[in-house]
Amino acid sequence: MKNRYTTFLLYSCAAVITMICVIQIYGLTDKNLIINSSMPYSRIRFIYGISILLSIMAVSLLFSKEEINRGLKRKAYTDITGIMNKHACLERMTMLDCNDSTLKIGFALFDLNNLKKVNDFYGHEEGDKLIQNFVYILRQASDEKYFLGRFGGDEFVAIIENCDEKLMEAYLDRVRELTDRFNNGKSIRLSYASGYAVSTREHYYLMDDLLKEADKKMYENKKMIKAIDMAETGQISKIFDVKKNMMADRDELTELYGYKAFMSIVRKVLQLSGSDSRLAVICLDINNFGYVNDIYGRREGDNILRRLAAELSSQAFCLCAHRLYSDNFTYLADISGMSEEDGIELIQNWNKQFSRLANDAYKGARFIVKSGIYFISDYSETVETMINNAHYAHKSAKNSHQDIAVYCEELGQAAKKRSDIIHSFQNALEQNEFEVYVQPQVSCGNKKISGVEALVRWKRSDGAFVYPGEFIPILEQTGDIVEMDFYVYEKVFVYLSENENFRKKNVPISVNVSRIHLLEIDQFIARIKELGSRYPVSSKLIVFELTESAYIQDIVDSQTFIRSIHELGYKVSMDDFGNGYSSLKAIQSLPFDEIKFDRAFLDKNTDEKEPRTFLQLIGLIKGLGISVVCEGAETEEHVRLLEGSECDSIQGYYYYKPFPLKELKILDAVMGESLQVNPVVACG
Repeated sequence: MKNRYTTFLLYSCAAVITMICVIQIYGLTDKNLIINSSMPYSRIRFIYGISILLSIMAVSLLFSKEEINRGLKRKAYTDITGIMNKHACLERMTMLDCNDSTLKIGFALFDLNNLKKVNDFYGHEEGDKLIQNFVYILRQASDEKYFLGRFGGDEFVAIIENCDEKLMEAYLDRVRELTDRFNNGKSIRLSYASGYAVSTREHYYLMDDLLKEADKKMYENKKMIKAIDMAETGQISKIFDVKKNMMADRDELTELYGYKAFMSIVRKVLQLSGSDSRLAVICLDINNFGYVNDIYGRREGDNILRRLAAELSSQAFCLCAHRLYSDNFTYLADISGMSEEDGIELIQNWNKQFSRLANDAYKGARFIVKSGIYFISDYSETVETMINNAHYAHKSAKNSHQDIAVYCEELGQAAKKRSDIIHSFQNALEQNEFEVYVQPQVSCGNKKISGVEALVRWKRSDGAFVYPGEFIPILEQTGDIVEMDFYVYEKVFVYLSENENFRKKNVPISVNVSRIHLLEIDQFIARIKELGSRYPVSSKLIVFELTESAYIQDIVDSQTFIRSIHELGYKVSMDDFGNGYSSLKAIQSLPFDEIKFDRAFLDKNTDEKEPRTFLQLIGLIKGLGISVVCEGAETEEHVRLLEGSECDSIQGYYYYKPFPLKELKILDAVMGESLQVNPVVACG
């Protein structure tokens, strides 16, 4: 009503000014009026002309001001998206309420889902684009007569006059179709909740009531959408698809994220995750992957890596993935709504699924996808720590018969200890933290010391001991065992050489040979020659021990090694005999000087049948002309059993525990005499 009154006054003023202007023009053209006037003609023309000009200007200014006011009003009522703002929406609702009836007025309310997450994850620029795109969809779906407005940050309204249920549903269907079409192939997908109300004779609403009813239905729709998403995918959000986010940092082969992009995305997801989220970092690789490269070539190997990346990225639980190197991958999994057991089963099922797919494509490959899982419990941890923990679990799976392993604290402690050993080894070697120990071998006949075995102990700078079983396997994996062995060899050569220089008695010392030396026999022999040159020692005083498992896995190289050692005049002993790898025929074919029976033979109950078999086996070895040493003698029963055999020497705690090499000199006084039973008490 106010607008109509203002418009009426505007046009009334314009009409009055126009009449004045017409009168002025008439006066200007009426000759009688000009003749009867006492003013000069020119002055009369000037006055009338000014009056006409002022009248025209007044009318122009009047209409210009109204047009400016209308423009300012439009601008004040228009949102940045190009549709009406909330103020305009409320005014429109007020105007419609002032009509005679609100019958057949439809009110639709839309709310964008997860706009905040888009702003946080991609930035506000992408959030603004999402809003603009949704407004464009609303405009495409709407008729020109529909009123469109932005009711809030992520809320939008559509007011339709002369509307019914059928028209409203058809309108909402158009919005859905256009949204689905927009989302096809998009990196950031539109998701919205909607609600509507239509004023009918059965359900008559005023404008405020329409708004409340539409808002109520929209809220219900929003809850339903969230429940469906959680039930179907369990993911944090389906509004963005990080797998397709066009970022520059990509792996050229697989098109997965590069390291920096992956780390950034994981950090973002962790920031956005709520208390109801369950996330895990997984590391995986393909067992026997080298088979494809060897048999089919690297091109096929690359193809299977691409296939793995594509299959992994397509999984609903995989939020983002990265190829660490070769066939090693890591990814962030979202298993919200699941227990840890269900999450493990989900990942394990996918591992088996891809393994079957790859094995069908490459017959005989026997692919097995192995994974390590770290369930994230502390979101404040660094992503690097999470990946490391998953990597530790993955290593555990690789070293076992399982295809999946879960990180636990014990595994983490072991992994940290392993890492500490690897990184501190070189410094410990330089600082002489390693000390050579020996354990004597006692002659079974006269109870004299017939030799000793060199062992190694690691005494850290803080006084803590690290035992061989803890660091030797790790050094074998890293290759550092080569330097460790030669460290021991040099200490032994120095000790024996000094004793010979001072004409002191020496007994043979056995030293262990790691299987890795079989890969570089020539280099090994060259370094032994160099030690013998620097520290002259009788070759009869050093015995090289090669484990049963080492030689049986590579018999050809083992034979070459033994021949090379014999050419230098040294003896070779087979250590840990009895682990089940070798046969008597294989032993007979190798020129060992000595066989050391594994302690497992004495772990058996000495009252059972096994001892008789053990004694017969010793007799068979002796029949081949090979000396026999038995390890692990810890009790009087063990010693009594071995004394009744053809065993040459006994090694074990019953006689001596290992002690430092330098303390071997204190036994010089008793080396030529028969030792008393259990001298371990005296020697410690």
